[in-house]
Amino acid sequence: MNEQEGIFEVSPPSAELVALAQKRGWPEGLLERMLALRFNRWQIDQALSGAPFPTVDMWVANVTDRERLTSGLAIHEATWEDDERLVDLFSNSSERLGDWDVYVERGPNPFAQQRLQENAHVKILVDRGVGLGVSVQSGRNSLVGGQRLSVGWMGGWRVRNGFRRNGYSTLLLSTPGSSSGVFGMITYWYVRLENGTANSWIAKAMESVEQSTDRSTDKLTATVFHLDAQSAPTSPDQRVRPIEPDDISRCVELINNTHGGLDLFRPYSVDFLETRLHDLFWGPKPPFVPTVYGWPDMAVLEVDGSIVACGGLWDRGRDVRERWRHRESGEERVVDTTCLMDFGYAAGHEGDMAALIGHHLATTKSLGRTTLSVALEFQPDVLHLLSWASPQPEVRSLETMGFASDEVRIDAVIKRPHTDLGYW
Repeated sequence: MNEQEGIFEVSPPSAELVALAQKRGWPEGLLERMLALRFNRWQIDQALSGAPFPTVDMWVANVTDRERLTSGLAIHEATWEDDERLVDLFSNSSERLGDWDVYVERGPNPFAQQRLQENAHVKILVDRGVGLGVSVQSGRNSLVGGQRLSVGWMGGWRVRNGFRRNGYSTLLLSTPGSSSGVFGMITYWYVRLENGTANSWIAKAMESVEQSTDRSTDKLTATVFHLDAQSAPTSPDQRVRPIEPDDISRCVELINNTHGGLDLFRPYSVDFLETRLHDLFWGPKPPFVPTVYGWPDMAVLEVDGSIVACGGLWDRGRDVRERWRHRESGEERVVDTTCLMDFGYAAGHEGDMAALIGHHLATTKSLGRTTLSVALEFQPDVLHLLSWASPQPEVRSLETMGFASDEVRIDAVIKRPHTDLGYW
């Protein structure tokens, strides 16, 4: 048996599960078939719970249908039923950065980041119930060079360790995604500067795209700064309070004034910001839907009764973290961050914006996270006022691909890119 085949082995069911299946009157072999298909454990527990619905016959039909669809490689739009499969896939897919292997783990909610994106879709490549590759894309409306454009973002692409150079990235790229996705007239993605293989991998994958494209030759970068959580203020700022619905229009004004004129910035509206803060539900939320980012995470800072700064805090580290492993020494370190979202401030109030970020840094520390990530590349005055938090820059290349055809050619060029950390 070679190394690749080993991961497809299925452990036999426990004596406890076998006894329960017999008690429920299950047909011989049904439990083993469910395990072979990699049913989630919670589904097996549900089937064995004795509930009148779904019936045993329904479970048999379900298993039979799945067996027809899992005879080999298959790509499908990821759903909640793929959550454990995605967590496993990301935990076994690394980037090579110098002497380090970096695993960007996504769990327990592997869809958390996509909840912050517009028109996001996740495709997963599966063989016999095991995830071998994944691609993540989203499309949104934006401004580039002052022009209205629909742009596409690519990120979170992975092929499982031990299964590379099998053409799986090409399969993922060439398989259609969600029909509700927005096509990117400019597609962009971020690449770590140390990742020398990523661009060649993407360039090879692009060879299969059946459309004419223009690859940018300009070297673009985007910079995000990481603030040390251990430097967080110990005294709360009494001017900071949670956002209220009546504050939304003022926050939209501040956000648009702060980032207006930057490429890839999508001007906010009251509806856009409210929808993001609703976190899928504008009313009560079912307990089985995990929280990602919403109203309790957004704060404002007031001076003399007027809001002069606003910003939210996404606990990225709850569901997305980096595990760095040195290939020679075996040393490991974990980087789990929070992210500053939806921020803006009034002219002349850079110090108040820095104070609000300090408030979120204290929350970051209380959550046990290592750093707070802030996209302040084009707000140098605010960044300067945060020197006490030891900001460490992370620079990534920003790669772009413009759509081109005989009928349509895009002449807008990204020069000063806005960075929304929901897409980082």
